[in-house]
Amino acid sequence: MARTQAKVKRSDVARTVTLRGRVGRPPKALAGNIEERILDAARDVFLERGFDGASIDEIAERAPASKPTIYARYSGKPALFAAIVERSIGELMNLGSSYTPPAGTVQEKLVGLAMAIVDRSLKDSIGLLRVTIGEADRFPDLSCQFHDVSRKRATHAVAVLLSETIGGSARGAPSKASAASAEIFIDLIVMPLIMRSLMGERERTIRKELPGFVRERVKTFLALQARA
Repeated sequence: MARTQAKVKRSDVARTVTLRGRVGRPPKALAGNIEERILDAARDVFLERGFDGASIDEIAERAPASKPTIYARYSGKPALFAAIVERSIGELMNLGSSYTPPAGTVQEKLVGLAMAIVDRSLKDSIGLLRVTIGEADRFPDLSCQFHDVSRKRATHAVAVLLSETIGGSARGAPSKASAASAEIFIDLIVMPLIMRSLMGERERTIRKELPGFVRERVKTFLALQARA
């Protein structure tokens, strides 16, 4: 069967609520949540089964929603997959610079930020990123966009913190130097842990080693910054 690039269907869903039940007409109280329920169920099924193993029947059962209701909104699995990735991208882009670093030294603040980025990635992004990488042939634009947005949000948070704590700038747009240092920070500290997770290493193993790994890498980062 020829592979077809799915047209992205954007969704403005604000948050996810996973509901399971029988296929059929949902209770009145659930009627207004149909888009959320379909996308939440689709995300769960794609994460558990992968793209090829996922079925509209299972998504309909978990939503709960009838198959005609799903097909009225999405032409099939490719459109559903595109929609859940687009929703996740939208959520990442709307995070803003809301992170508040812990009190303490520059080193302690950077350790806290790195831990927060990795923690969020392990909880919210790794599973879907793994699926998008696996489906990069079908959805090359979505795969690249999801990776790029995830990296940009993390890099921006680091750059803002570096501007404030090292550069002495007021909160806002980070300097070019801080942005460049943030890229190094992400590659040195965050990406090795993300790659280990993507390659299948157990989350509990990564979390056990996370504090010590991050502290040592932050020391190395600050030493490199001091020599620059």
